Amino acid sequence: MRHTGSRRVAPRSGHRWLAVLVGAMWATAAPAQEAEGDAPVAESQLEDLLESTSRPQQAVTHRYTDADLAPYFGSGELAEAKALFDRGRHARARARLRGEQPPVRYLRALSALQDDPTSAAQEFRALAGDYPRMRDHCLFHAARALERLRKRRAAADAYAQVSPGSTLYAEARLGQSRVLERGLDLDGALDALGPLRELPAIPRNDAVRRKALLAAARLCQRKGDYRCEHRAMLELWATSPLSREAKVVWERLKELPVPNRWRLRRAESFLAFNDNVEALRLARQVKTALPDEDACAASFVIGNALRKERQHRQAAAALAPMVEACKLSELRPQAMYVLGYSQSVSRQDAVRTYEALAREYPSHPFADDALFFAAELDLRSGNRAAALDRLEQVATRYATGNFAPEALFQLAWQHRTSGAHKEALAALDRLDRLPGLGRDQRLRSRYWRARALAEKGDASAATAFAALASDHPAEWYGLLARGCLPEGVVQVASFGVASGGAAPLWPLEAGPLGDDPRFLAGVELLRMQLPDAAAELLAIDRRGLPEDPARLLVEVLQRGGRTGAAAYVARTTLGATLAGGIDDRTVDVWRATYPLAFRNMVEQWARASSLDPDLLQALMREESRFNPSARSTTGALGLTQLMPRTAQDVARGLKLGRVNPRMLHRPALNIRLGAAYLAELLSEFEGSTVRAVAAYNAGPVAVWRWVRARPDEAIDEWVEEIPISETRDYVKRVLGSYGAYRLVYGRAAGPLALPVPPLASRERRSR
Repeated sequence: MRHTGSRRVAPRSGHRWLAVLVGAMWATAAPAQEAEGDAPVAESQLEDLLESTSRPQQAVTHRYTDADLAPYFGSGELAEAKALFDRGRHARARARLRGEQPPVRYLRALSALQDDPTSAAQEFRALAGDYPRMRDHCLFHAARALERLRKRRAAADAYAQVSPGSTLYAEARLGQSRVLERGLDLDGALDALGPLRELPAIPRNDAVRRKALLAAARLCQRKGDYRCEHRAMLELWATSPLSREAKVVWERLKELPVPNRWRLRRAESFLAFNDNVEALRLARQVKTALPDEDACAASFVIGNALRKERQHRQAAAALAPMVEACKLSELRPQAMYVLGYSQSVSRQDAVRTYEALAREYPSHPFADDALFFAAELDLRSGNRAAALDRLEQVATRYATGNFAPEALFQLAWQHRTSGAHKEALAALDRLDRLPGLGRDQRLRSRYWRARALAEKGDASAATAFAALASDHPAEWYGLLARGCLPEGVVQVASFGVASGGAAPLWPLEAGPLGDDPRFLAGVELLRMQLPDAAAELLAIDRRGLPEDPARLLVEVLQRGGRTGAAAYVARTTLGATLAGGIDDRTVDVWRATYPLAFRNMVEQWARASSLDPDLLQALMREESRFNPSARSTTGALGLTQLMPRTAQDVARGLKLGRVNPRMLHRPALNIRLGAAYLAELLSEFEGSTVRAVAAYNAGPVAVWRWVRARPDEAIDEWVEEIPISETRDYVKRVLGSYGAYRLVYGRAAGPLALPVPPLASRERRSR
């Protein structure tokens, strides 16, 4: 997170099967991002909008019971055979593996792989058709056996049959290329590498692409095709710029011509790695003039890099000529989008740019975004009529777009604040009917519907607040709802752990996992007690998994010994759908979602700074996901995501001497400094938790500006009108987590001390 004051901090833009996960690591944290002035969209959100994906919905395909995960070799002679296999006594294990069940045949063939590749190849090829869940593994192992037998053409054919969606696909393609090269089929070997070279040049694919490109360069050299070799080296240099291999090939490339398009590819790669200075240097080496295609691309890279460096006036100066000249460029709408963002930060006419983007590219994915941001800027400048018109266009013309919910909420908000409660409720009705409405958006709609009803004097408001508080006791809006209820109306269910014993886990619907080949293979490998299970399970696309499939995946990961991954899935999937009270079925999920990581240090340094440890724990959860090595794109470091300058200022006040950036990855020091800084903000804002948390994200200068603009506003309204969307969401997340920690660990069942007027007083005020 960034702020404009002298100090800078960067944000983050029942079953007992989960008991061991509570203290497990949370996986790598998403990098924190800086907030930007009063721009209509935060920097982190801009990055998300530029690259967004969605998960297709799939039908339920199978209901799993505990028996569906039982080991295949759990007892008797099969268990003895598996024990021999695990000790490396493959011949003896093979002799004991009797039976024609596919798992038995698979382990028997695997036992032959080292000492009897002829039998292994025959058995795996025969089994590939009889064991569909393990087809790709059978083909891959058959190919390996055939390669050992030097039957290169047969091995290449087996490698080629491994499915593109398999975790073994990349190794199979590399294996196919290898055996074809050994058979002197150099063209075939190059063709085998093609799909790997065509993978998106993103960090996840980097290692595989590097292997493929190095192999391609070697093959081209063997063929005597130096243009082909030159291209493979350029591609490696451009798309894996931070790799050792890129440095090696540069020693050969620097004496050869480097076309502009490859300099630009390399610059784009540096942008993806947030090395904006190097991206600028490379893009500025392109000397062609607009509207040449390379010049257009270079201008976009330069503008985007300057935007990421927060040099918004310079970014706008670089992008405006490109937008004007490059009318036919595919990059133009993206350039207009980034230009509008930088103009909005640097107080230039962004509305005109956003308006042009929506008008000239009405079918572009950014068209509705541009209209929405133009409406927000209109509202800030007092042009309410134009803003309402744009919001209505977003809600009707782009009803299935990602900004339709925000547009309808803003329409409801504007009507409510002007006293038009009927129109506000109508807009919220439209919002609730949108397909695929997000959880947070639905909770926000429920809360402000209840608020609008309360302001109308409608007695049903109390029931609406009570239902929201009961359904979502650990969410921001659930906490607010509890604070809105008069005494005696609180009806929150199950705030303690039930005592009736563990609720049953099984059965669980597989949902989209039911026909996911990686999950199916992972379960088979798990039941065969083979280590390859982890690779399959960790490769599953976990985005948007419903509750039952998520629980099933957690259970399978846990049984496979991957507790860290299981904790991550619990947090990112089950934690996102937690609702209602805490009982025996959900308590371990709640605790895995809100773990007490580094708790001893948290308590030590929170109390030293007179902080509630749960508040510091919640802030760390949202800032770094408890990753001590977390580093944001703007240089914020460690568990509390401190900028080095902020950390040094705080350390000086604590008389700790010099603190260098590397030291901020030490948990104890980072937590101590973060606690002290948060305590300073609490003191500055006279104990207001909400405003201190907002200042941790956006800085005290910005927060004081908002306080002076709306000094008497109720805290729920004040948060909703924070002009920086990242800070607005950040406050809700941190305080929602704060309430969740207090609830989950039994430290407080009542609402947080948020100054929200009770329902009765609001009704009197509305009259």
